[in-house]
Amino acid sequence: MPFYMLLFFIGFLFLIDYLFYLIIFAYGYKRRNEELIYKKKTVSIIIAARNEEKNIGRLLTSLVNQSYPEELYKVYVIDDRSEDKTAQIVQQFADKWNNVQLVQIKKTPVAVSPKKFALSEAIKESDGEIILLTDADCLVTKYWVEAMVSNFTDNISMVAGFSRTLIPNWRNSTLLEKFEYFDFLLMFMAAAGAIFAGKYFSCSNQNLAYLRTAYKKVGGFEKIKHILSGDDVNLMQLFRKERFKIRFSLINHSFVYTQPVSTFGKLISQRSRWASNAKWQLQLNPEFFVYLVSIFIVHVSIITLIFLCWQLAMLMFLFKAIVEFIYVASHFKLFESEKQRMSFFPYWAIIQPFYLIIVTLRGVLNLFSWKV
Repeated sequence: MPFYMLLFFIGFLFLIDYLFYLIIFAYGYKRRNEELIYKKKTVSIIIAARNEEKNIGRLLTSLVNQSYPEELYKVYVIDDRSEDKTAQIVQQFADKWNNVQLVQIKKTPVAVSPKKFALSEAIKESDGEIILLTDADCLVTKYWVEAMVSNFTDNISMVAGFSRTLIPNWRNSTLLEKFEYFDFLLMFMAAAGAIFAGKYFSCSNQNLAYLRTAYKKVGGFEKIKHILSGDDVNLMQLFRKERFKIRFSLINHSFVYTQPVSTFGKLISQRSRWASNAKWQLQLNPEFFVYLVSIFIVHVSIITLIFLCWQLAMLMFLFKAIVEFIYVASHFKLFESEKQRMSFFPYWAIIQPFYLIIVTLRGVLNLFSWKV
């Protein structure tokens, strides 16, 4: 058998595995539980910030103007060794608002992830029943806290939320902005489908909440503190191992915005950092690891076949793209109201194989930058 046929056969088997998961995710959407509760709980909002003077003021403004009762939530901002005016800006809010507190980190212990250490220190300072997290460069709606809390029905220990890049004018946005937006969207569509199907694969600290009791039961970040990234995804795996129930919030008011990156280099670095968690999933969640490996091999097969037998490469690419398009189109309205944005799918589908291979390899080899 010619090598290109063997490669096609192997790649196609992994493609079937990947598409099988998409079918499972799609089924998960159909059987999702949308039950909500309206019982108020105390909430500790935790934000890790390093050199975020350009963003932290906007976020805090949205947080002190929440619809949630002021006496039931408190915002803790961890100034993680910033060299700008982040701490001063936070302190200005703390001086005016009783439910804002500055926590400062001067030094991180050796062999401990800086962000995990910062988050754990702030969590120690707090006492809310629910720990609610977002990033310093995000923006939340007026009803964000209320919407996220309403997902904590009796058996739920963690709630993952949706995050999207802020693009006010889609028509005038750049190729980079559109690609990042669409890549974010599809990543969350897959994550949500997996959670709905009972497969807890991934989430993002840009919009995440969990019960303090559950956090303590898994030992906080102690078991994963040596892993540089993954204060969200890897913590989710600890929750999964304890058989805690996790859900994804599709309440529009629970969605948050994050600032788009300014260059392709920064996007590659960010995604490579996220991809660095893939190797740890072999230990934390083998099924998630197999899913990620399947996606990687499919894209490597397509790119390699372009040079060996472009017809087979095109066959694999089209089969994959058609099923992905059906999956995205079926759930698009749950995440996005502007139908015109769906027209970017063909461009994303063409760029994504090359992009995914690059970020995966860089992530596995730890070739990415970090705020340290």
